[in-house]
Amino acid sequence: MQTKERPADIGLRHAILVVEDNRDGRESLKQLLEALGHIVRVADTGPEGVRLALEFEPDLAIIDLGLPGFDGFEVAKRIRRSLGHTVRLIANTGYDSPDFRHDAVIAGFDEYTVKPALTLECSATTILPL
Repeated sequence: MQTKERPADIGLRHAILVVEDNRDGRESLKQLLEALGHIVRVADTGPEGVRLALEFEPDLAIIDLGLPGFDGFEVAKRIRRSLGHTVRLIANTGYDSPDFRHDAVIAGFDEYTVKPALTLECSATTILPL
């Protein structure tokens, strides 16, 4: 039986899921997080993001709101319903309005970031203190 490599077993590394439909943004964020030593899985649709979250059980999920299949709000709701608060959810989006921020809280997101700021925040404040 194969055991899953978990961040608690390997120090400061975290299991991170990136759900982003923009290939360049998804791959750039994946490369940055891997360079910081994290274990990263990626998805490009809402349904794939939920499936990977349930399979991978990440410590952190960074989720775009405008996704094909179903949106990031629905991804967050489904992950939260299945995994509870064992995973930290960050909305990473180009939409910045009070309504979107409110809806993100209702969906279960822990944080809300507006692109492209997340790239800088990942290494400085968001990822390291998990």
